[in-house]
Amino acid sequence: MLILLGNLLIAFGYAKFMVPANIISGGGTSLSMVLARLTPLSVVTWTNIITVSCLAFALAFLGRTNFVRSIVSSLAYMGFFAAWSAVPLRLATWPLVDVLAASLFIGAGYYCCIASNASTAGLDVFALIIAHRRPQLNVTLMLRVINVIVLLASTLVFGWQSLLWGLAFTFLYSGLMGWLLRHYQPFPPVQDN
Repeated sequence: MLILLGNLLIAFGYAKFMVPANIISGGGTSLSMVLARLTPLSVVTWTNIITVSCLAFALAFLGRTNFVRSIVSSLAYMGFFAAWSAVPLRLATWPLVDVLAASLFIGAGYYCCIASNASTAGLDVFALIIAHRRPQLNVTLMLRVINVIVLLASTLVFGWQSLLWGLAFTFLYSGLMGWLLRHYQPFPPVQDN
């Protein structure tokens, strides 16, 4: 249930705040936004392609338990993102409000997934792989690094203003997620290969 709740929150934050406001955060959905601008495929289509690709990495590097939970997580995200994207309700209004609202929804959503030993099968898979292989590096830091790399590359398509809002979002949501993971661990981490 926590994985489903997490993906509901993440999909809502992206579909109703980040994508309509053209704010790039550095994750899989943001990479999808860039690719959708450069190709005839939609953001939803690219999000699904990236999600399925990242599932393969989850299976190869994070073990069966994470993979199974990530399948549930990725199917939930793809479904919720498509559903929220189809709802004709515009919530994005002003970049500062959009970034703050999205940070709350997405940070809490990622916490729910990662605390359940699941990835959203987005680019967070790579942060989890790095943290799994090198335990001295934490997931929050790795997510920030990956997000900043995607952000810098996406500046060519969305411009510097989107980069600045994306950097603010990246630090806010990952900070919230990190704080929640430090203070509220609902399940002990599952170890398997």
